[in-house]
Amino acid sequence: MTPWNFAIDLKEVVLDFAYLSLFLIVGTLLRRYVPFFRKFLIPNNIIGGFAALILGPQILGAIWRAVGLPQMPIIPLASDRLGIYVYHLLAITFITMILRKKKAKSGKGPYSKAMISIVTYMTQATIGLGIAFLLIFTIRPDLFPGIGVLLTMGYGMGPGLAYSIGHGWEQYGFVGGGQIGLTFAAIGYLFAFFGGIGLVRFGIRKGKLKTIKSLDEVSHDVRTGIIHLGHDDKKSAGKLTMAQEAIDSMSFQIAMIGMVYLATYWVTRLLAGILPPDLANTLWSFHFIVAILVSMLTRWFLDKINKSYMIDEGLMNRVNGVAIDFLVVAAIAAISIPVLSHYLLSVLLISVFGGLGTIYFVYWASYRAYNDYPFERFVSVFAEMTGTINSALTLIRVMDPHFKTIIAEDNILGSAITIGPALPMLIIMNFPTMFWADNIVKGWMITWAILAAYTVVLVVIWRLTGAFKFKKQLD
Repeated sequence: MTPWNFAIDLKEVVLDFAYLSLFLIVGTLLRRYVPFFRKFLIPNNIIGGFAALILGPQILGAIWRAVGLPQMPIIPLASDRLGIYVYHLLAITFITMILRKKKAKSGKGPYSKAMISIVTYMTQATIGLGIAFLLIFTIRPDLFPGIGVLLTMGYGMGPGLAYSIGHGWEQYGFVGGGQIGLTFAAIGYLFAFFGGIGLVRFGIRKGKLKTIKSLDEVSHDVRTGIIHLGHDDKKSAGKLTMAQEAIDSMSFQIAMIGMVYLATYWVTRLLAGILPPDLANTLWSFHFIVAILVSMLTRWFLDKINKSYMIDEGLMNRVNGVAIDFLVVAAIAAISIPVLSHYLLSVLLISVFGGLGTIYFVYWASYRAYNDYPFERFVSVFAEMTGTINSALTLIRVMDPHFKTIIAEDNILGSAITIGPALPMLIIMNFPTMFWADNIVKGWMITWAILAAYTVVLVVIWRLTGAFKFKKQLD
């Protein structure tokens, strides 16, 4: 069964939205008033997500059942429904990212950022698969090898993609694959913010940070997450592109997103109708790729007929932000404790070594790819490779409070460039289930070799362009 065929009661959808909204408010209040969250700049959606997980059926519900009080109240957020929301919000985030802005020119900074991201994906996949194979050949012969690659999905690509791919692999024997993808993403967020702030403190102490000398320079607004009354520098949320008496500008932006998503559904359905059932189910898990392609075609067409002025980048950014906030809080709340307990050792080993490997590689690469602000760039890329682009922008705001450098712009453009070379990697990662379903371990070994060869080709191109050197560019 694909996520599109999942039956949900409308009442449950409305109540789920209301509860997720409540926990975003709870996260906002906790960020504002609890010093611990302000210290590590934990985003409201992550705080709210863990609050929902604790107060929902997975933890509080389990406690009530354990003490013989199953009728005690809990927040009724079901993991299966939340996973469906994550699946659809993932596509919406990609659609808004692509519709909002025409193709921008890129230089060495964005290009190097994109290449570091791609090679980091491969580094994470290698560590994850290595640990998975070690467990398979020793104490967990029943382990699904793809759990190692879900590290890349959850850390480097975000909860939506991790859930979508993991859920798609469940038909091949990966029990709870979608939930494990969400778990890796949640652990990745912890690495991004606790680890990221720790790296910033280390950089200040060792004199590696050139943009700030102390965390005291971080503004009160950034720490609390609220822009306070009376500030004259509040930014505009967007611009009106439509006459209000005709249609609200925000309504038009949302309608464009809805139209593209409808086209995504019909294109995916058409392609799935001509594929074998197994491949068709895999395609439904990859519907976000179809959404990316349809969005690119839509933006190209609007640019071609000079009508793209109807799309406002600021308003699209707001919709993108809304989708990400609800996606993250739903993703964390959807983590299944029983599923996690079944894979606990595997998840812990892969997560810890994957996080440490990400730190080491991104640090090594940043000092060989950049000739300005290498440590600041290292921290920002590390935050994105364990969290999201928003994680990176949060830490950039800490290191560069007034955005005096171009690191933020390079990260944003680099993330857009990454989509291109990352798409073949995502397709290759599904080769084992597509071509070697009868011998999945052998399939993953062959797939790792193909991924390694693809990555080597990209690194060679990176080196030949002169944007990367094997010797440190700065000390």
